[in-house]
Amino acid sequence: MNQSDTAAKEESVGKNESAMDVGDTNTNMTKQSTGRQLVAIVFLLALATKMFLLPIFLIQTPGRDAYIAMSVFGAFDLLLLVMILIAIKISRSDFFELLSSVIGKVGSKIAVSLVALFLLFKLNICVAEILTFYGTNVFTDFDTSLMIVVLLAFFTAVGTHTLRSLCRLNEILAPILVVCLAVLTVIVIMTAVDLANIFPAVRNGEKFVSGTFHHAAWTGDFTPLVLFIGRTKTKKHTGIYAAASGLIGTATAVFFAIVLSAAFGNVTMLVDSTTNLSSILQYTSGNVYGRLDMFSSILWSISVFMEASLFFYAVCRCITYVIGVNKHFAVSLGVCVAVYVVQVFAFLDLMRFSIIVSSYACSVIVPTAAFAISAAPLVCALINNGKQRRKSTEAKGDAH
Repeated sequence: MNQSDTAAKEESVGKNESAMDVGDTNTNMTKQSTGRQLVAIVFLLALATKMFLLPIFLIQTPGRDAYIAMSVFGAFDLLLLVMILIAIKISRSDFFELLSSVIGKVGSKIAVSLVALFLLFKLNICVAEILTFYGTNVFTDFDTSLMIVVLLAFFTAVGTHTLRSLCRLNEILAPILVVCLAVLTVIVIMTAVDLANIFPAVRNGEKFVSGTFHHAAWTGDFTPLVLFIGRTKTKKHTGIYAAASGLIGTATAVFFAIVLSAAFGNVTMLVDSTTNLSSILQYTSGNVYGRLDMFSSILWSISVFMEASLFFYAVCRCITYVIGVNKHFAVSLGVCVAVYVVQVFAFLDLMRFSIIVSSYACSVIVPTAAFAISAAPLVCALINNGKQRRKSTEAKGDAH
């Protein structure tokens, strides 16, 4: 193949990827992620936000039962993950085409608009946690509103690239995340935390139920995976490996929640707005390891950047589908403006952020929307497959 043929082929692939971003469902040309990349992303999503502020908020409400609340959230998200993975396995169309084929073009755009709002809310939770971590632990004298600009510049670059690029970036960073978590786990085990402090469990059932309910906004972390439907090169056991990856990631988050609960079960006044990881390592180790926790935590925080990037990308692609044009840069800038406004005027104050995300409305709407978004492509795929089977049966009957 000469250079001109190679260039023409690359140009064709680029056009196909660009077309796919507004709903093209030619699955022979739109496979932008591999099964291995999907497995890595599932692991990242399973623990990214669940190991930042959530354990801190839970330890201040259900107390020593925070790890049980974390387990409840993890089980719920794993259920949603399974539904999405089944849809990825059985569907030959992407998320947008699935909705359009069942509820029509107009109905699908209305539905996708609602999905975009949900993803935007989840994106803002991720961004708030990033800013809290770096504003509290790293750049304590830096203006957070300026820090947002740097973060949004990174997001703009994400929004103008394809899913393939995001998957490749995550594939490079995933090993670093695993190594950092391994280091943290070893250090925590060496501290010999007294796990007896987590017992007896659920001594105050009313407080546990209330605390768990009011933090349900941290569910739905796997919802960006709906964009992988019809775009992932799956193999025979891809779904099993991805589900196992989600289970391991969830178990990791629960493990650190158990350690945190054991460390602070009776002294919740010591828990502040720093991160779960720093709190665990500083208070349980007696600071004998110096600030190794900060080194590991900063590297580990890469996972939150990646999760936020996935949510940002998903929001941009939903909006692109609704407006029906490939204006990726303009859409990315618009989403950045929306995130900036929310962060500066609502989420920068940690107390206000906590009140908003733990409100009754968020606690009801977020898990309900997460379930609906995860179930919708599976239901649509089953309906489409049923229609195809009926047509095939009718065609065979006519032939006879």
